[in-house]
Amino acid sequence: MQIFEVSKTELSGTILDLGGNDFSHNISNYFNGKYAIQFADKFPKNEKTIKVDLELDKTLNQKFDNICLMNILEHIKNYKNVINFSNNVLNLNGRIIGSVPFLFKIHYSPNDYFRFTDQLLYEEFKESGFEKIVIKPLGRGIFSNFYSTIFDYTKKIPLLNTLLITICLILDKIFFFINQNYVKSYPLGYFFVAIKKN
Repeated sequence: MQIFEVSKTELSGTILDLGGNDFSHNISNYFNGKYAIQFADKFPKNEKTIKVDLELDKTLNQKFDNICLMNILEHIKNYKNVINFSNNVLNLNGRIIGSVPFLFKIHYSPNDYFRFTDQLLYEEFKESGFEKIVIKPLGRGIFSNFYSTIFDYTKKIPLLNTLLITICLILDKIFFFINQNYVKSYPLGYFFVAIKKN
């Protein structure tokens, strides 16, 4: 679902992928458009990745047109620093794009501290100097969440896995028609985009 949202996002200029490394399966590889991407992480995997401590660092010596924060905020205890850091290294009218889990398993990297609601994300971005904030729920509902919970076990049985996801998606569609707020009530996570104020 994150890849689907990212693939609909057109970017240009420069991107700094915070907490990312240059791997072929990195979600930031799915953005559309013409852009140059750099990676920054506390534990760089190669010399091209910028070393940055998102708990402490306040800025970099260079600016970017876009910041990518895919599944990073929940791993940073001082997450407000990450949002302020992003604002500091963005050019004017630059965009912050990312996602966070909500109803999703604990996943250490090396730690897992938080789950964010859309209200908290909105307020934190606004307080840090962002505008035009868009936050979308990810997931299809409670049955998709159930599937996500058992995926680590069912992925080992391909036919069962395919059958289960199909049933879960159908059930979520049925419940969505009954209650239009269904997806908003049971998000697997959130995808967000915000613009740095002038």
